[in-house]
Amino acid sequence: MEFRSEEVNFHREEYMDYLAEMRSKDYPLLTGKEVVGKVNFSHRNPNPYTRDGKALVSFVMAGEDIKNDIQNAVRLIGGFDKSLKPEDRILIKPNFNSDDPPPGSTDLDFLCGVIELLQEYGYHNISVGEGAGRPWVPTKKVFENSGLSAKMAEMMIPLLDFDKSEYMDVPIDGEYLDVIGYAKELEDFDKIIYLPTMKTHYLAGFSMSLKLTVGLVHLYDRAILHGDNHLFVSQRSTEMNIPIKPDLIIMDGRISFVSGGPAIGLAVHPGAVLASGDQVAMDVQGVRLLQNYAAVNHLTGDAWDLPQIKTAVKHGLGVRKDGEWVLVR
Repeated sequence: MEFRSEEVNFHREEYMDYLAEMRSKDYPLLTGKEVVGKVNFSHRNPNPYTRDGKALVSFVMAGEDIKNDIQNAVRLIGGFDKSLKPEDRILIKPNFNSDDPPPGSTDLDFLCGVIELLQEYGYHNISVGEGAGRPWVPTKKVFENSGLSAKMAEMMIPLLDFDKSEYMDVPIDGEYLDVIGYAKELEDFDKIIYLPTMKTHYLAGFSMSLKLTVGLVHLYDRAILHGDNHLFVSQRSTEMNIPIKPDLIIMDGRISFVSGGPAIGLAVHPGAVLASGDQVAMDVQGVRLLQNYAAVNHLTGDAWDLPQIKTAVKHGLGVRKDGEWVLVR
C-alpha cells in the first residue's frame, strides 16, 4: 500500500484487505495447535525500579549516541543491576511482528545498543526471541528481511524463532481468555527485557509494552484476539500478560506512529527513550506523549480510560493511578 507523506487518514478497511491477501492460508501454526502440556507457568518478579514505593519511568531526549541514551534511561531508574544478576539467563523480546522499518519493528541499532551495554555490564547469557504476526509469518522471513538474522549472527547472540518452539498451555482465567499457549523456552530464562516501540495500533489503540507479550503466544491463539469482529483486541492482548511480565522495559520513542500502526502509519518524531519496570506506568506515559500530536487515532481522552490500561489495572498488572508512579528526567 502507498500513502502520501502528508496523508493523515489511515484507511483501515483497505489495510485489512491488504493483510488478508498477504496472510498465509496454509501455514501449519495458523491451522492448529499442539502443546506439550498444561502448566501453571508464571514469570512475574516484583518491580525493583521504585522510589518511596512508587514505580519509576525515565524520560531521556535522544541525541546522536543511542547507546548512551539507553544507558542514561536505565541509570535514571536505578541501573541494570537493580533487576539483573551476572549469572542470569536473559531473554530480550524486541518487536519484530513484521519486517517493516521502525517504528513498525525494533530499530537494529537500538537492539544492538542494549545488547552491547548488557555485555559491558557483565551480562553475557543473552538471547533474543520473537514470533512474527499472523499476516507476516513465517518468522524466519521477517528475521531475514529485517536484517535481524544477520546482525545477531554477527554479534553471536542466539536468536529464537518461536515458530519453531514447543508450546505449553497456561491458564489465564481472565474475563476474555481462558487458556493460552506460550513458547516453552520461557521456562529457560531468569529475566526478560522488553524493547517495545511507541506507536498507535489500528485495532488495539496502541502498541507498547503490554501489547508486546503477544509475540510470545502461539499463532493459533492469536486468532482469538481478533474474534468478535476485533472488538476486544485490547482486552485480550492485555490479559496475555497475566502469567508473564518483563523485568525491565526500554522503549524506543524516537519515532512513533500516531495514526495506523502497528506496521505502517503516520509517523512523528518524539525523540525519546524511556525505561521502567512497570508496564502500566510505561504505557500511560507513552500514550500521553502520543496524545501531544494531532492525528486520527484511538488515543483520545484520559489514558487510564483506554481498554488496555483499564484491563491491566483490573488484573493488577502494574500501577493503578497517577499517584503510584513518578516520571524522572
